[in-house]
Amino acid sequence: MPFFVDREVEIGKYKHASYKPCYWFEESLRTGGRRHCYKHGFGIDSFGCIQSTSFKGCNLACVFCWRSVESRPKVFKGYDEPELIVEELIKTQKSIVEESLEKCIENYNIALHALKLISIKKVITVKEVAESYGTSNNKVREAFLDLYNSGLVLRIDNNTYQVNEKIVNKALSDEEAKEVLAKYFTTLEEIIETHKKAMNPKHVAISYDGEPTIYPRIGELIAAFRKRGISTFLVTNGTFPERIIQLWEEGNLPTQLYVTVQGPDYETYLKTTSSVYPYQPSSRFLWERLNKTLEILGKLPCRTVMRITAVKYVNMVNPEGYRKLALKANPDFLEIKGYAISGHAPMMLVRLGMIPPLIQIDRGELMKQALEFSPTYEEIEDFARQVSQDFTIFPKVSGNKESAQILMAVRWKDLNDISIKQI
Repeated sequence: MPFFVDREVEIGKYKHASYKPCYWFEESLRTGGRRHCYKHGFGIDSFGCIQSTSFKGCNLACVFCWRSVESRPKVFKGYDEPELIVEELIKTQKSIVEESLEKCIENYNIALHALKLISIKKVITVKEVAESYGTSNNKVREAFLDLYNSGLVLRIDNNTYQVNEKIVNKALSDEEAKEVLAKYFTTLEEIIETHKKAMNPKHVAISYDGEPTIYPRIGELIAAFRKRGISTFLVTNGTFPERIIQLWEEGNLPTQLYVTVQGPDYETYLKTTSSVYPYQPSSRFLWERLNKTLEILGKLPCRTVMRITAVKYVNMVNPEGYRKLALKANPDFLEIKGYAISGHAPMMLVRLGMIPPLIQIDRGELMKQALEFSPTYEEIEDFARQVSQDFTIFPKVSGNKESAQILMAVRWKDLNDISIKQI
């Protein structure tokens, strides 16, 4: 389990904002800045990205949501000052980075030890490495995960690994093992340098929970980040078009605005944004408000993205409908991203009414069943082809297999350069 995967920090006096280090933030720190999420295509380093939300409450109950629709707060006693939220988010991020350095150095040393042992034994267990190094099985599993992601070992099962003899075909000395890690994983110097850079965050994603635009001072929050030289990605469900217009009029639009479109038509939208349990229905009113947001999207003087979170058997339907919405919205980009089994996302089966809420079901079994709704990268690419008519209407810009994500251009012209030039 990653170091900070369960860490979540409520921000401010009223706790409507919060912070959560993401998987790729940690991956980037662990690998000395070598691994990043899909946002790296925009020029964003994951180690310098703050994952946050300005408002944990939400007016929708999307069945695919990875946050807790079941226990999400609806009302807060007040709203914190934007400056307070910014300062606490940056302070929290820095404290995580400081804590991470020691853990990442230890992880590197365990990986080095494991690589030397497996180069000799060819096949080795987690327990053997843990006993040899004098550490826990969980820490060894973490190190093996990095060796696996680097292609240096093959996984036999969760407790047993085999050396990849295409890369390592002899017993390695300490220096030789360090050279292999430097080529395929990272170095201690890179880890230390990346942590130094991470102490000065350059980007914030206002996205991971709730509906950020419900926070009435979202424009001031974006402005406070911009004042500090920090770029902003704001993700909204699009049901507050007046707030987007307000950001425009104030001159406080984010660096890049994402509008999530949960369905290509009203019926699919209603199914995707309504929870059977807990009972929280959506409405035509919200669908119409989303469409109002889409109508102004192409007019905004900021970078814009229409995002589809794609769920098999739920909203991966009617590609022509999505195409029409994208043409109407005319954003810079169209993104299709696969439903991922993380956090509370497996609860989708209960939210859809497929499993009665009072039935006790093993989480492993729940995840197994939910996985059937999670599209592969190949399925996402195929659906993107259907939406874009084989990428003729919306040219493919990039694809990220690990995130099951395809990015297409709608009005963006330079397919070879999508990097952010100004915040």
